[in-house]
Amino acid sequence: STQSTGRGVQEAIISDMGRPVAKPGPTILELINTFSEEFRCVINGNSTNLQTTEISGGAKLFYIFQDTFGKALEEFDPMTGLYLSDVRHAVRNAMGTRPSLFVPEIAFEMLVKRQIGLLRDLCLRVVDLSYDELANTISVVCNRNFKRFDNLKVAVIAASVRQLSDTLAPTREMVQNLLDIEQSYINTNHPDFIYRYRAGMASSKALSDGSVEESPSFTSLPSSSSSRTSICDQREYSELGKEIQHKLTKREREEVGMIERLIIQYFTIIRKQLQDSIPKTIMHFMVTHLTKSLASCLISELYVEEKFEYLLQESESISKKRERASNMLVALNEAQKVLSSLRDGTGA
Repeated sequence: STQSTGRGVQEAIISDMGRPVAKPGPTILELINTFSEEFRCVINGNSTNLQTTEISGGAKLFYIFQDTFGKALEEFDPMTGLYLSDVRHAVRNAMGTRPSLFVPEIAFEMLVKRQIGLLRDLCLRVVDLSYDELANTISVVCNRNFKRFDNLKVAVIAASVRQLSDTLAPTREMVQNLLDIEQSYINTNHPDFIYRYRAGMASSKALSDGSVEESPSFTSLPSSSSSRTSICDQREYSELGKEIQHKLTKREREEVGMIERLIIQYFTIIRKQLQDSIPKTIMHFMVTHLTKSLASCLISELYVEEKFEYLLQESESISKKRERASNMLVALNEAQKVLSSLRDGTGA
């Protein structure tokens, strides 16, 4: 019984280490296909080797899209870096030589385009985080599948990361294009843009008699965050740090407040569109492209007969461990034969 247990242990060790490779070509193909399929399963969330210590793979990508990116978008203040003087000067410059009866639409468009541009680094950062997670997933899956062949593991990681890197530039370019698209045309007729801009601009009475606050189209607009001081109440300072005493007129306050509310309202549209389009862009140009092309890329790069011997070289520790287990198994079998012969002789 003890010998049977010992043989079982040694056979398990040999099985875990793997038998010597008889057919290198088919072995490499099988290992590559197994790796590619497990990588795809880890991304899709149906792998049989799910981690329990931390989120990873597809779940980590979802976390990046929804929690990291989504939260950053929600917390981004649409008026970041925008000062009272910026708005006031934009409105005045848009009027030219004559005072306008209405708030110039071009002032709003110029300012909101500037604010949309501030989201560019945030969107590109999501691409980089997704790239890092995919590279980490490649490494984790490789370590699980290529314990026996170190050279093959290194080659697969290098080839996979190169293939992943090829998707980075197109993904970043598409994200840049999405931001350029949003900046190129400010759609004030967007169905979610509650405030009817032109109708509001046509109401000179709203600007002249102070009835703006009672106008339904204005009250339907969300006001600026309660945690942030309205831009109308900002203090202005000179380059020397001295506060500039400039009291806004009633008309200026209405104009600046209107521009502020319009920017905040339009940003709710931009947030929704980017939170939907950026993850889709990353999934299409980076994740889906990689999962579909990974196996064929690895086969074309690594399935080369001249490389078989090098790629399938085992680490010295595995070879020695298998050799010790094989020698022990032979010794146990010989001992079993001796004991069986003695038992048969005693019985005779």
